[in-house]
Amino acid sequence: MAEIKQLSFPADKSLLSVIVAAKIADIPLLSVIATAKLADIPLSMDTSGAAPTFMFSNGLKSREAYVLLRYIGRVGNLYGQNAYECGQIDEWLEHALAFLSCSEFETASNYVDMYLEKRTLLVGNCLSIADIAIWSALVGIGQTWESPRKYNLTRWFNSICAE
Repeated sequence: MAEIKQLSFPADKSLLSVIVAAKIADIPLLSVIATAKLADIPLSMDTSGAAPTFMFSNGLKSREAYVLLRYIGRVGNLYGQNAYECGQIDEWLEHALAFLSCSEFETASNYVDMYLEKRTLLVGNCLSIADIAIWSALVGIGQTWESPRKYNLTRWFNSICAE
């Protein structure tokens, strides 16, 4: 398997979900960055607005935060246990985008709270990139969402923090 040789991303966008997934999947993204610095392998921070990108040692590239997240999910076994769970994870990745919209935030957080009423995790019985993407969206929004009204969402959020 080709190793990640370069990571570039716009300075104004957060890759929190990619970094968290890499950590959980034991893909040492921060170690890759540090080692690359020591080995004089170029790692760039692209401030021109280009998409987040992995460049691999074989010259291939992957772009966009959720593409990188899916890559890490597949390599790190965080992408579900079967095809159905993979599909559910893809749905949640689409749903995570609603948290970025102020107008959709309340509806999205209420939906997740109700969904988690009888569940510990979003998909199946194992932590997945779906959990990481929604958790990262909540961390990154800067809005206050924790309340006694959203008990299930708060419980789930805190359990992901503990991972």
